[in-house]
Amino acid sequence: MRSSSKNLAIALAALFVAWLVAAPAVAAAAETWKAAKPPAFLGFQDDEEDADAPDAFSRLSLKLYGGYSHVLAADVNAGSDYYFEILEVYAAEGFGTFTGGYKPLHGGYNFGADLIYQLTPSLGIGLGVGYMRNSKGSLATWAIEGDEVVLTADAALTAMPVRLGLFLDFPLGDKLDLTAGAGAAYYAGLKFRGAQGLDFDDGDWMEMTVEGSERSGVDIGFHGSLGFEYKLSPKLGFFVEAVGRYAKFKNFETVTGIQESSGGVPDTTEGKLYLASYDFDDYEIDGFTIVETGGTPDPDYREPKIDLSGFSLQAGFRIRF
Repeated sequence: MRSSSKNLAIALAALFVAWLVAAPAVAAAAETWKAAKPPAFLGFQDDEEDADAPDAFSRLSLKLYGGYSHVLAADVNAGSDYYFEILEVYAAEGFGTFTGGYKPLHGGYNFGADLIYQLTPSLGIGLGVGYMRNSKGSLATWAIEGDEVVLTADAALTAMPVRLGLFLDFPLGDKLDLTAGAGAAYYAGLKFRGAQGLDFDDGDWMEMTVEGSERSGVDIGFHGSLGFEYKLSPKLGFFVEAVGRYAKFKNFETVTGIQESSGGVPDTTEGKLYLASYDFDDYEIDGFTIVETGGTPDPDYREPKIDLSGFSLQAGFRIRF
């Protein structure tokens, strides 16, 4: 399990790089703007002449992006592999054989758009919204004395980041810019769904799911980016960038757990989600457990963190108006 300090370092490193790039870029942009701006006569200036001036720039642009997203999700993974851990321990102790295994939830995708207003040719402020989904499925088999059990697991995290940030462009040539950015985001609609299933070779089956979406407070995270933009034309550019993200949030207010099986009616539980640790000989196994609303959790239980911290590698187009 990764520490919060390591998660915070991801965002701080990205923000520090963005600051290093921003400092010379902003200073150079200010000097260039002062020199290039034509003088006004009695406080007035011809808008048509300014728009046609060689150094005129687009005040408004739209940045469209998409790509790969990676999240840490340490506690989500710790609670989602419970049955996999149990059967791995059985196999390690000589009871049956175990093939396959739990695959941690990390990778996914994200996409979105930012509307940017240029304060200077090199510095802009923008507001945007995106969508991110990270999910993973797992499959394993435990066999003993001719009997076989198939384990399945699926876990997914989704959210819609609403971003506010600064955008910096540092020219490297006529058509190539070094770009950087930094800002904060509100992660709206944060949801988690996890499922584990057991299929027995006699036809019986069992499945447990947990879903959470009820939040309290405001889920705020931070990000920083660094990349390159190639201008295909004065109004259209293609960019690639890496984005570091710190977004570690507290537990859901309430989750819903459903247990279904081939031999009975579904059993539904609503309450608080916790991580519990169980000792099994020399092994420690973690798993999710739900304490019903109004119930008292075991003192050894702890509330999981919903950790979207990580990075994105993305590309897209920037349209200038």
